Amino acid sequence: MYDTFKTAIATQVSALSGVSAEIVEPAVNVSNNTANGDLTLTVPRLRMKGNPAQIAKTLAEQWKADDMVTGAEAAGPYINFRINRTVLTRSVLQAVHATGSKYGWTNEGAGKRVIVEFSSPNIAKPFHAGHLRSTIIGNFIYKLHKAHGWDAISMNYLGDWGKQYGLLALGFERFGSEEELVADPIKHLFDVYVKVSAAATEEAERIKAMDAEAAAAAGPTIQDQARAYFKSMEDGDETALALWQRFRTLSIEKYKQIYARLGVHFDVYSGESQVGEGTSRAIQMLTDTGLLIEDKGAKLVDLTEHKLGKALVQKSDGTTLYLTRDIGAAIERYEEYNFDKHFYVVSSQQDHQLKQLFKTVELLGLPYADRFEHINYGLVNGMSTRKGTVVFLDDMLHESKEKMHDVMRANEAKYNDVANPEHIADVLGMSAIVIQDMAARRIKNYTFDWGRILNFEGDTGPYLQYTHARLCSLERKAHVKVNPDADVSLLTEEVTCDIINQISLYPDILAASIKSLEPCTVVQYILKLSHSISSAWETIKVCGEADDVAEARLLMYWSARTVIGNALTLLGLEPVEAM
Repeated sequence: MYDTFKTAIATQVSALSGVSAEIVEPAVNVSNNTANGDLTLTVPRLRMKGNPAQIAKTLAEQWKADDMVTGAEAAGPYINFRINRTVLTRSVLQAVHATGSKYGWTNEGAGKRVIVEFSSPNIAKPFHAGHLRSTIIGNFIYKLHKAHGWDAISMNYLGDWGKQYGLLALGFERFGSEEELVADPIKHLFDVYVKVSAAATEEAERIKAMDAEAAAAAGPTIQDQARAYFKSMEDGDETALALWQRFRTLSIEKYKQIYARLGVHFDVYSGESQVGEGTSRAIQMLTDTGLLIEDKGAKLVDLTEHKLGKALVQKSDGTTLYLTRDIGAAIERYEEYNFDKHFYVVSSQQDHQLKQLFKTVELLGLPYADRFEHINYGLVNGMSTRKGTVVFLDDMLHESKEKMHDVMRANEAKYNDVANPEHIADVLGMSAIVIQDMAARRIKNYTFDWGRILNFEGDTGPYLQYTHARLCSLERKAHVKVNPDADVSLLTEEVTCDIINQISLYPDILAASIKSLEPCTVVQYILKLSHSISSAWETIKVCGEADDVAEARLLMYWSARTVIGNALTLLGLEPVEAM
């Protein structure tokens, strides 16, 4: 929104100094303190010979005010400019009113396609609270690219293949329950997996204590049988594949319920099992390029000269591994989607594996090798129930809802006015978790803290939702309607200027976010905007004011509410209108 003013400043400074306007304009930025000026020129960035402070003084004295930029004042090596606030305010608020939910969106990604692979739980392993980070960060990156005009594809690449499914099939024969499988497939398959794994461990310890002859006579172990079962799956055994397919289908249906609760949608449910000929093609390409080496019947790629060790791609029994399937998936995806970018949203624990994948793809000479990027993030500590045990994500979301419901019930009068308290408690609980997660740079580890995140004050999710709901309430109670043609020249107070400045910066926040892919950029922005609204609340009133003043202020508050709602939606949260 400041671009017009920046261009006007750059044009005149260029005429006065002889420095190209293309150099001047990037040196003009929004002032940190609007009491000193609206825009600030950093003179040293002009690379002019002489004392920067003296140059600033000379240029400020020569400045000719006009309808756009009303004044200039030197402050050391800087020049602070005053702009026509009414022009800025009108353009900002009318832009928000005209574009609404798409305020700040661009078409910069038009004609480009991006795949964002995220969440990607392993069937038969706990879909736990730790998966939350990949899910919400990936969802943000997906939505952010759509807001910038990209053809974005959200993909869930399930861990649905490997020896563990042989182990799971054996476990289901021993410990499985058809009724429990249908009721909650994710939890039941995990319970089965834990039991059969324990049985395998116990058996291994028992065999370890035997002499060689007794051990040989014991026959195939559970692990041996699991390997054989998975081999039969890879060989296409219909019975083995039918059971695996049932596990997969039921698990996906349960995942979809959890994702729907989180407001997450996947365009594609893929998985290691869905990689077709790409896997065998990958092996052949590695062989043809001389990258593959054999060691005791197993096949590896030697990446030691790249400081990435040796990567196993095929076991001695012929079964494949993660890396093989990932290479095959990369090949098949490019052929199907012809993407310009491909993001893997995976924790920093997988840094090494992703580096191995990217380096192998590069060594294969694939022309799209530079289009892959790992979006990593740190770990979460302390995500546990009241009993102190790590939980499934579904249980964590339920607990956050119940905790927030308890907080809401404490204010009986307000609670009785909420139309759907169960749903609002659920949204507030998720907001608490998501905002705590996204408040800092994603690579940072953090400790999950129930006590802090459920607070309606401070930098929390409930505080942001409270601000949004408060602004919605103001609109409902106001004696005037939102009018885009309101007389915004009446918005002269310093706090209103601050709010307008914050609203005007939202397009810049979106532009910065798509470069950094950091959700915290958006979170910190709406927290700051919410603080500005809180500062204005007691003095910049709407109710009881003259119509022209009320209309101007309501338009400002409505615009702020729209921006906060847009940002919450971008972060994957549903903005609440009453609570």
